[in-house]
Amino acid sequence: MTSPISLPAPGTRLAWALTLRCPECGARGLFRHWLRLQPRCGRCALKLDRGNPDHFVGAYLVNLIIAELLFAGGLGVWLLAVWPDVPWDSIEHVAVAAMILSPLVTYPFTRTVWLAADLIFDPPKATDR
Repeated sequence: MTSPISLPAPGTRLAWALTLRCPECGARGLFRHWLRLQPRCGRCALKLDRGNPDHFVGAYLVNLIIAELLFAGGLGVWLLAVWPDVPWDSIEHVAVAAMILSPLVTYPFTRTVWLAADLIFDPPKATDR
């Protein structure tokens, strides 16, 4: 467990978050399953929603932005790779599937990154445990 005196560096928090680890102590096992967080970290007992009912809204916003940027980038690369003989029917089907799947695939990562960013700008308090 990390003491309040020795908080992890912002880069460490973000690195842990990108590997789906607790941004406070680095422990694994934050998710019950792919889309559901545990209420608290199993090692440091940090509340993963920080006690604010709207905490998840930031994670959803970051998720939407990252998922759509990845989708747009992938679509752009595909279009450039096959130009000028673009298979529009295939692109239409793959694009619909990608728009549905990309937020689901990126959600756990954006949720932990959002938690790390929140901890960087608003360090944990005693009430967060």
